[in-house]
Amino acid sequence: MKFNTFYIIIILMLLNSCNSEKERKLDFDVSGIKLGDFSITRYECDLFSLQPDHIKEGLQAIQQKYWIFLAADLEDTTNLNQIEDFITDPELINAFHETEKKFPDLNSLSSELESAFKYYTHYFPGNLIPQVFTYVSGYQYEYPVQIFDSAIIIGLDVYLGKGFKTYSEIGIPQYKIERMQPDYISIDCMKELALQLLPPSQKTTTFLDEIINLGKVMYFLDATLPKKEDYLKIGYSQEQIKWCSENERNLWAFIIDNQVLFSSDGQIIRKFTNDGPFTAAFSKDAPARLGVWFGWQIVRSYMNYHPEITLAELFRNTDNKLIFSQSKYKPIQ
Repeated sequence: MKFNTFYIIIILMLLNSCNSEKERKLDFDVSGIKLGDFSITRYECDLFSLQPDHIKEGLQAIQQKYWIFLAADLEDTTNLNQIEDFITDPELINAFHETEKKFPDLNSLSSELESAFKYYTHYFPGNLIPQVFTYVSGYQYEYPVQIFDSAIIIGLDVYLGKGFKTYSEIGIPQYKIERMQPDYISIDCMKELALQLLPPSQKTTTFLDEIINLGKVMYFLDATLPKKEDYLKIGYSQEQIKWCSENERNLWAFIIDNQVLFSSDGQIIRKFTNDGPFTAAFSKDAPARLGVWFGWQIVRSYMNYHPEITLAELFRNTDNKLIFSQSKYKPIQ
């Protein structure tokens, strides 16, 4: 039987296209998704407006509204004294006034989070949208965003901008200060939400497990904050993320050649995933958390090769070796 050469070429092209990587379109219209009356509630404004002489009455008046902060017994004088000390502390009063100046309103953040939650609802239609509160944390920069029960709480005083002098004065590392800006609030919120979605049984045993788990979190940011720049999502400078792309092949070769990929050595895992000014294993030009960056590229590749896999299915899949093998990840530089 003779076959027309033209048709053979067409068939081969079609077969090849079925197995090729095609980037998913994540930035789509979610305006039709309704969240109800979404808003951000500012605890710090009501808290610091209380009169210390009438602290008990004032707190009782707002206790129901701010249940996440005021679950303690307000009949207990110890609790009342702690809150009074907090709102009369000069440093914390100054922090509150600085947040008022930096964030006279939260319209921009509210719009960003509302959009992100619409994408979240698209991917996880049965999941509850958390209430969102802001507060003054006392510069708890290690915990800028936290999730408790069905609420997200945001410490606005750790997003006052990298030029805010108090940060360096109280000894916060410069690499942390670089990310203490308003652009990172929605990213940190959605990152914390993504961490909640990882199955409890998904315990890290190897370097690969850890970076795939972290890669899932980063891909969640791709899916829920599609308009955010990559360098912001991972918390690098534009120069750092460019450096990663330019050195991707050599970095990956190092990981493979030094048998890092399947290592269960906690020290090695932390070396490539912990925060810091740089990755000492390479050079001072190499940003920290390179393992996170690689996990992100692997998960992106996996999702692009498998358009039938949903975001929810990705998070439910605990077979990280399978995800890696089916990602067909290969640095191109």
